[in-house]
Amino acid sequence: KDSDLGRFLNRHVDFPKSSGNNRVYCNRIMQRRGLTRPVCKTFNTFIHAPTGQIQAICRGAGRCHGRNFCDSNASFRLTTCQVRPGSRPGRCIYRARVQTRRIRVACTQRLPVHFERIL
Repeated sequence: KDSDLGRFLNRHVDFPKSSGNNRVYCNRIMQRRGLTRPVCKTFNTFIHAPTGQIQAICRGAGRCHGRNFCDSNASFRLTTCQVRPGSRPGRCIYRARVQTRRIRVACTQRLPVHFERIL
Protein backbone atom coordinates (compact mmCIF):
# COMPACT_ATOMS: atom_id res chain seq x y z
CA LYS A 1 0.00 0.00 0.00
CA ASP A 2 1.25 3.45 -0.91
CA SER A 3 -0.05 4.93 2.32
CA ASP A 4 2.18 2.70 4.46
CA LEU A 5 5.26 3.63 2.44
CA GLY A 6 4.26 7.29 2.51
CA ARG A 7 3.84 7.19 6.27
CA PHE A 8 7.22 5.49 6.65
CA LEU A 9 8.93 8.09 4.45
CA ASN A 10 7.26 10.99 6.29
CA ARG A 11 8.21 9.61 9.68
CA HIS A 12 11.67 8.28 9.00
CA VAL A 13 13.38 9.72 5.92
CA ASP A 14 15.02 13.14 5.75
CA PHE A 15 17.38 13.40 2.78
CA PRO A 16 19.25 15.52 2.28
CA LYS A 17 19.23 16.29 6.00
CA SER A 18 17.21 19.42 6.78
CA SER A 19 19.23 22.42 7.84
CA GLY A 20 19.49 23.54 11.43
CA ASN A 21 21.91 22.51 14.10
CA ASN A 22 21.11 19.44 16.15
CA ARG A 23 19.63 21.54 18.96
CA VAL A 24 16.78 22.85 16.80
CA TYR A 25 16.74 20.09 14.16
CA CYS A 26 14.51 17.68 16.07
CA ASN A 27 12.13 20.32 17.39
CA ARG A 28 11.59 21.61 13.84
CA ILE A 29 11.33 18.37 11.90
CA MET A 30 9.15 16.55 14.43
CA GLN A 31 6.66 19.42 14.26
CA ARG A 32 6.91 19.76 10.47
CA ARG A 33 6.27 16.04 9.98
CA GLY A 34 3.21 16.07 12.26
CA LEU A 35 4.77 13.98 15.02
CA THR A 36 3.99 16.38 17.88
CA ARG A 37 0.19 16.13 17.90
CA PRO A 38 -2.02 14.97 19.51
CA VAL A 39 0.96 14.10 21.74
CA CYS A 40 4.70 14.62 21.47
CA LYS A 41 6.02 11.38 19.94
CA THR A 42 8.51 10.06 22.49
CA PHE A 43 11.13 8.69 20.17
CA ASN A 44 11.71 8.86 16.42
CA THR A 45 14.62 8.09 14.10
CA PHE A 46 15.29 9.86 10.80
CA ILE A 47 17.42 8.22 8.11
CA HIS A 48 19.54 10.58 5.99
CA ALA A 49 19.74 8.56 2.79
CA PRO A 50 17.96 8.47 -0.58
CA THR A 51 14.64 6.60 -0.56
CA GLY A 52 16.01 4.10 -3.09
CA GLN A 53 18.82 3.02 -0.75
CA ILE A 54 16.36 2.45 2.06
CA GLN A 55 13.91 0.55 -0.17
CA ALA A 56 16.83 -1.62 -1.33
CA ILE A 57 17.05 -3.11 2.20
CA CYS A 58 13.82 -4.95 1.33
CA ARG A 59 15.14 -5.97 -2.09
CA GLY A 60 18.42 -7.72 -1.49
CA ALA A 61 20.56 -5.05 0.19
CA GLY A 62 19.61 -6.50 3.54
CA ARG A 63 19.27 -9.82 5.35
CA CYS A 64 15.64 -10.66 5.95
CA HIS A 65 14.32 -12.98 8.64
CA GLY A 66 11.23 -13.72 10.68
CA ARG A 67 7.93 -12.52 9.29
CA ASN A 68 9.12 -9.47 7.42
CA PHE A 69 12.10 -7.88 9.18
CA CYS A 70 15.17 -6.97 7.16
CA ASP A 71 18.54 -5.82 8.52
CA SER A 72 20.48 -3.44 6.31
CA ASN A 73 23.90 -4.53 5.07
CA ALA A 74 25.00 -0.89 4.90
CA SER A 75 25.21 1.67 7.67
CA PHE A 76 23.13 4.83 7.45
CA ARG A 77 23.46 8.31 8.88
CA LEU A 78 20.74 8.61 11.50
CA THR A 79 19.33 11.23 13.82
CA THR A 80 17.23 9.97 16.70
CA CYS A 81 14.97 12.51 18.39
CA GLN A 82 14.01 11.83 21.99
CA VAL A 83 11.43 13.97 23.75
CA ARG A 84 12.58 15.82 26.85
CA PRO A 85 10.68 15.88 30.15
CA GLY A 86 8.23 18.75 30.46
CA SER A 87 7.33 18.72 26.77
CA ARG A 88 3.70 19.15 25.82
CA PRO A 89 1.85 19.28 22.49
CA GLY A 90 2.55 22.64 20.89
CA ARG A 91 5.84 22.83 22.77
CA CYS A 92 7.58 19.51 22.24
CA ILE A 93 11.28 19.76 22.99
CA TYR A 94 13.65 17.09 21.75
CA ARG A 95 17.21 15.95 22.23
CA ALA A 96 19.03 14.76 19.09
CA ARG A 97 21.44 11.85 18.86
CA VAL A 98 23.43 11.47 15.64
CA GLN A 99 25.02 8.17 14.65
CA THR A 100 25.91 5.98 11.69
CA ARG A 101 24.57 2.47 12.14
CA ARG A 102 22.81 -0.42 10.45
CA ILE A 103 19.04 -0.54 10.81
CA ARG A 104 16.16 -3.02 10.88
CA VAL A 105 12.97 -2.27 8.99
CA ALA A 106 9.77 -4.19 8.38
CA CYS A 107 8.98 -4.76 4.72
CA THR A 108 5.69 -5.35 2.94
CA GLN A 109 5.68 -6.12 -0.79
CA ARG A 110 9.41 -5.33 -0.86
CA LEU A 111 8.88 -1.82 0.53
CA PRO A 112 9.83 -0.52 3.99
CA VAL A 113 6.73 0.21 6.05
CA HIS A 114 8.03 0.30 9.63
CA PHE A 115 11.28 1.36 11.33
CA GLU A 116 12.00 -1.37 13.84
CA ARG A 117 15.32 -0.39 15.41
CA ILE A 118 18.95 0.57 15.17
CA LEU A 119 21.26 -2.45 15.18
